[in-house]
Amino acid sequence: MTLGASFQIGRSALAAYQAAIAISGQNIANVGNVNYTRQSGRLSALFGGTLIGGVKPGSGVRIDALQRHFDSAIEDRLRVSLGGRSASQTVYDNLSRVESLYNELTDQDLSTRLGELFSAFGGLQAEPSESTARDNIIAAADSLINTIRRQREGLLDQIDGLNEQAGVAARRVGEIANEIGRLNEMIVREEADGRTLASPLRDNRDALLRDLAELVNVTVREQPNGTVNVYTGSDPLVEFNRVRQFTSEIERVDGIEIVQIRYADDGSIVRIGEGEFGGILTARDTHLRDQLEKLDELTAGIIYEVNKIHSTGVGTVGYSTMASAYAVSDPDVALSNANLPFPLNNGSFIVNVRDKATGQVITRQIDVDLDGLNGDDTTLNDLAAALDAVPGLNASVGADNLIRISGDTGNEFWFSEDSSSALAALGLGGLFTGQTASDIEVNSLVRNDPRLIASSLTGAEGDGDNAGLLSKLADPSKVSVMLGNRTIQDFQRLIVTDLAVETASAQAAYDANDSTYQALIAQREAISGVSLDEEALNLARFEQAYQGAARYLSTVNQLSDEILALL
Repeated sequence: MTLGASFQIGRSALAAYQAAIAISGQNIANVGNVNYTRQSGRLSALFGGTLIGGVKPGSGVRIDALQRHFDSAIEDRLRVSLGGRSASQTVYDNLSRVESLYNELTDQDLSTRLGELFSAFGGLQAEPSESTARDNIIAAADSLINTIRRQREGLLDQIDGLNEQAGVAARRVGEIANEIGRLNEMIVREEADGRTLASPLRDNRDALLRDLAELVNVTVREQPNGTVNVYTGSDPLVEFNRVRQFTSEIERVDGIEIVQIRYADDGSIVRIGEGEFGGILTARDTHLRDQLEKLDELTAGIIYEVNKIHSTGVGTVGYSTMASAYAVSDPDVALSNANLPFPLNNGSFIVNVRDKATGQVITRQIDVDLDGLNGDDTTLNDLAAALDAVPGLNASVGADNLIRISGDTGNEFWFSEDSSSALAALGLGGLFTGQTASDIEVNSLVRNDPRLIASSLTGAEGDGDNAGLLSKLADPSKVSVMLGNRTIQDFQRLIVTDLAVETASAQAAYDANDSTYQALIAQREAISGVSLDEEALNLARFEQAYQGAARYLSTVNQLSDEILALL
């Protein structure tokens, strides 16, 4: 072997181990960088060099490749776990806010307000002639309505907040996708020679892919040229440097403003999957809208059950005039097919007309034929005609498809014994008006004259039996067809119980996803993380190798000097 070849061996060793020391230095410098992937140099012997006798020990060493300690399978699973973890966290946070909104187990909750209303009815039963007892009912009804509205407005505020979060998340997805596309270009350019590994750029891209997975469910496919294609569902989001943007549009669904996320280029709906984005949509479209529907259902049950009883009693005075609260779709169509908000059935009710001067009472039975036979089922016009035929009473249907009833001068009227539920279905003589949590109100006639609160079944002085029936709506036997054959209070408790179960389920889902995430982080750290102990050993080994190479070169140089001295 020539001395020149010997010098080459030494020079290559110095260069290789200097590079190896630099790689360890880069690892140590990034020990606190959670997105860093540990690197190592792959050493390989250089072929060449000739000894006497033809022996070729080689011509040194080089680092022929920079290796990233990276497991793509773990990274794929990590992105999936990040999406599930983020989605369940978002759902849990929103359900917890609903629990706080409901204020259960405090004196501000809905169950307390229902109890106060039923207690106020009981107070009126005991003292039907006391104006204070009637005022207490109005106050309790208002408190109940205010609590229902507060809960509804709180749910709508949460939905609005989630709409805003969805818009922010859509913009963030676009920003991340643009950056991934830019890094794809840079990586292709840097690695074009086939030897360079743009590890820092890849680390940045991997971190962005994890950020993206926290927002939306993505599938990542690495291409032979080092770029990645990113998909949401089967739809491409990033292909090399081509990026599709999200856009948000406001749509009204069941009267509620909902932000819908679509692709900007073709308007197709984005398949969100999991991630924070998925959690936002699940919390908004499944849980919060379900809570609104249940609150509306409960409110409708309260209105219907209270009004069924209230409409068949009388206060200390009767009505001089009233109008139905709910319009029919067609006054010439059977009431059962007229799109009324509450159910009614075949039956009848009694109308009572009293001459206030003489005290004489006329009673008439009004049949509500809804048996579906003979084509003569009762319409609103039929009902108005039957009421108008009662002496001392006037009834007609207006252009607004509401029935209006009034007594002749000096007369008052009320209803009793309604087996058809037509009065409650039409909104005649009820304590409440409205159909849902958005519009429930105390009947304006009753609010303006609390004497109309129907405490009595007969109109006799001291009779509080109808108020007693209203107070018994709290009894376990008073189930409602509107509430799935549950009582009002049982249905309210079911809402709270179901919410608690959903919240606990979301917490359990988060705990499971977080456990998986932490395990995958540990696996990634074991492969890609930097160990200072290991790097210290590597540094010592490379330093010794460098020193050995330097000593070798010194020896070769000394030999060279000796040979030159002989010449």
